[in-house]
Amino acid sequence: MVTKDIQILTELIAHKYKSLDEPDYSFVNKAIASKPYSSLIRVFKSIYVIEDITDINDDVSFRYLLSNSNNKWIIELSMLGLYAVLLRAQNSGKLKLVDADNALSEEKEIISLLRKHQFEILMQYILEQHVVLNLFNTDTENVCIYQALFSDTDILPWKA
Repeated sequence: MVTKDIQILTELIAHKYKSLDEPDYSFVNKAIASKPYSSLIRVFKSIYVIEDITDINDDVSFRYLLSNSNNKWIIELSMLGLYAVLLRAQNSGKLKLVDADNALSEEKEIISLLRKHQFEILMQYILEQHVVLNLFNTDTENVCIYQALFSDTDILPWKA
């Protein structure tokens, strides 16, 4: 099943970027203009303090900092499709990738809301799969599904 999931994601990446050697980022402007996830963001705003931290120069996802009185998280919602990443901001300043198996009760609520809005929360082993794609910030040998779907950063956020 994992191989099939990775194949589906690599086909999506190839389709959206149109060229793996010279990627076309026009889908980013279209996504920003259409605000496809605004209904989900309204739901999160009713529960958490939310800040848009999307960097349009590097991100191919909408990135939001969610916080309440006790915790902070970053959710990333891909502009390529209904894929999400949830990161827990730890007191040390490091980020921890969250999945259903290691989620705190509040994180289970976030995951539930994402799933209710049809998002698939990708697991670490899928996010770390290498993909052939020429990006600006990430060395070619380091490009993996995370960078292609969420953010062009050479070091994965949970490994920084």
